[in-house]
Amino acid sequence: MDRLFVYGSLKANGIAHNLIQGAEREADGVLEAAELIEVSGYPMLRSGSAEVRGEVYRIPVSRWPALDDWEDAPEVYQRRKRELKDGRSVWVYEAP
Repeated sequence: MDRLFVYGSLKANGIAHNLIQGAEREADGVLEAAELIEVSGYPMLRSGSAEVRGEVYRIPVSRWPALDDWEDAPEVYQRRKRELKDGRSVWVYEAP
C-alpha cells in the first residue's frame, strides 16, 4: 500500500474523508517547498517556499481510482510522488 498525504477535503473531518475511511493512518507529516492556495472553494497544493502540514494514510490499491476521480486527476489535480520532511515517500494531489 502506498502512502497519501492529505491536506484538505480528505482529512479526518473533511467532506470526502469517506473515500479513505478505514485506511491506516500514520503519523502526520510536513511537506516542504509547498503552499496551499484556494481554487473554487477547495485547497490546492502547489510548489512554494513554505511548509504544509497534513495527515498521512496507507491507501489500498483498490481505492486509488475513486480518489483520482474525486480529485479530477489529471485534469485539475495531478498525483505526484513527494518526500516528506521526515523522509517518507508519499503521493500528493497538487496543482499541475
